[in-house]
Amino acid sequence: MLVVVAALFFAYVSWSYSNTLARVATAEKAVALTYDDGPNPPHTQALLELLEERGARATFFLKGRNVEAFPELAAQVAAAGHEVANHSYHHHAMGSLRKAGMVAELQRTNALIVDATGVEPVLFRPPFGVQGAGLKRALEELGMLSVLADASGADWEVTDPREVADRVLADVGPGSIVLLHDGHGDVDEPREQAGRAHSVAASALIIDELRSRGYRFVTVSELLDLAGG
Repeated sequence: MLVVVAALFFAYVSWSYSNTLARVATAEKAVALTYDDGPNPPHTQALLELLEERGARATFFLKGRNVEAFPELAAQVAAAGHEVANHSYHHHAMGSLRKAGMVAELQRTNALIVDATGVEPVLFRPPFGVQGAGLKRALEELGMLSVLADASGADWEVTDPREVADRVLADVGPGSIVLLHDGHGDVDEPREQAGRAHSVAASALIIDELRSRGYRFVTVSELLDLAGG
């Protein structure tokens, strides 16, 4: 009986995550830098300045509550040529809500992002990487893609830039999606977010090292265009 239950649970989890993306199959040396939980002044601005200096593009998974608080900063992200995507409004784990609740959460954040940037998001990253059946069905209904990552700096717990960078560099390869943060998902008040200076500094190290290896930096959607190439 335990074997049957375990098999059913594994099948359910596999099905729930069957529409997620963590890496793109490509031989080209291209990676997608992604940042969660922003916008978060002044660290998002610092990151935008760094990316402009390095000539790198990235994808920002924006938290709806923070877009609501800092719409001008969200607009700056899009105006700088970066991709804007949905990271929910509340940043709650999305494994237990029914589909209707998931759809409402995604639509609320999409509307805020559209109002701030003029761009309708097509990508979503589930908070904490948690995706249940309701979220899978909601994403399919809205025609959105769930994006995870295969290289993470664990910058929510590691604050040394060198260590954050080394964690990413140890796992990255052609087609990788890199997970970093410019904001804080578990902080309800947008104006009480702590610093992400270490993530900005780590980003500089990552970009410089990967560029020396011949990599270029693209958005997640651009990375998808390289699939199979």
